[in-house]
Amino acid sequence: MSSRTSMGLTDWHSHIWEAEHLGPEFGPQLDMHYTHVPSHSGTPEAHRAAMERAGVEECIVIGLVSDHLGVRVPNDYVASYVSTWNGRAVGVASVDPNRASACDDLREAHELGLRGVKLAPPYQNFHPHSRDAYAVYETATSLGMFIIFHQGGVSHRRGVLEVAQPVLLDRVARDFPDTTIIVAHMGQPWHNEVVTLLRKHPRVIADLSARCARTNQLRRILKDANDYGLLPKLVWGSDFPTFDPKVHAEQLLEAAETSGGELPTPAELELLLSRPLSAVPGIVQ
Repeated sequence: MSSRTSMGLTDWHSHIWEAEHLGPEFGPQLDMHYTHVPSHSGTPEAHRAAMERAGVEECIVIGLVSDHLGVRVPNDYVASYVSTWNGRAVGVASVDPNRASACDDLREAHELGLRGVKLAPPYQNFHPHSRDAYAVYETATSLGMFIIFHQGGVSHRRGVLEVAQPVLLDRVARDFPDTTIIVAHMGQPWHNEVVTLLRKHPRVIADLSARCARTNQLRRILKDANDYGLLPKLVWGSDFPTFDPKVHAEQLLEAAETSGGELPTPAELELLLSRPLSAVPGIVQ
C-alpha cells in the first residue's frame, strides 16, 4: 500500500461524546453493529490519541442532539474540546429543529465559537422542507455557519428513513445557494442522488466518512463521482469513534491500489485525504 501523504490528514467528520450523552437507546444500538464499543470510545482523550496516531493535522468535531432518540452531546462540550486544538479544529454544533428554542440554541453555539451545525432528519425526525427546519437554515445562514446533513440511511430502529433521501436537499440548496452544505457519509445508500447534487450546486460537497470500510460501496462511489469530475467536491472523514482514522485512511488508498485503474489514483486520493479545511468556502473564518 502507498505510504500516507506526508502533508498530513484532514478529518472532516469526527465525533466526541461520553456514553451517557447517547441515552438508553442510541448507544446500545450503535454498539450492536460494530465489533468494538463506540459508545464508550468517543471521549476527548480517545479522539486526540486516534488523531495523533493517524497524523491528522486538522479536523471537524461534531455534536449531535436528538429529542426523538434521546441523544444530547452538549454544544459547550464540543466547543471546550475544540478550543484545545489551537485553531486546527472546527467545532460543529447540533440543534433539534423540533425544539422551539432551536434558533436561540444555534445562536448560543455560535457565540461559543462553533462554526457549523449538524442536522440529521432521520435521527431527529423532521422533514428537511419543514418550517422549523427552514428557520434553522435561515439562522445558520445569517450567522455565516455551514450545515452538515446526515441525509442518508440509519440503522437505528426508530430512525425515520422517509425523510432521509439526499434528493430532499435539492430544494434547500436552491433556497440557500450561498450556504455551504456538507452531505455526510456520501448520503449512503443513495450516493447517486448526492452525485447529482454535487454537479448541480456549487456550495454542496460530500464527505466519505464511514464509507471506506465498505470496499465495494466505496469503489462505486468513487467511480461514479470521478466519472463526473467531482473528486474536488469530496472530502474525507473517519466518523470517529465508529471508525479509526488511521485504518479508514488506509482503506481509502487500498481501494484505489486494487481497482485495476478504474478509480482515482492513489496520488489523487492522497490529495483528497489532505484537503485542508480552508479549501472549502465557509468552513474556517
